[in-house]
Amino acid sequence: MKLVSYAGQQLVTTDDVADALVELAAAIARDGETEALRLPIVKDGEVDYAELIAGVGNDILVGPQASEGIDPDFSEDAAKLRSHRLYPRRENDDNADGTPVPDFDPDFHPGQ
Repeated sequence: MKLVSYAGQQLVTTDDVADALVELAAAIARDGETEALRLPIVKDGEVDYAELIAGVGNDILVGPQASEGIDPDFSEDAAKLRSHRLYPRRENDDNADGTPVPDFDPDFHPGQ
């Protein structure tokens, strides 16, 4: 779990959501845009959601947060953040259908 500090408040979310948020917020600010983002959070042991504005001048700090018990599965929410049009992508990371591109093997020759 990670602690997200924003606008004087602290929110707890999963590592994957926090990591995706940092990347996306930086990309949005770099493009000079501002966007409202919806994040899954844990509040008083219950799953909830929070909205925040990401863009130039909206500082976000993410750090570790100790948690007890099993962390919630927010993987779908993290995937939504990563699918944002401004989320940074390396060229050729994925095939058109989203599956990872396997490492190139120069010694592989199909049919031999």
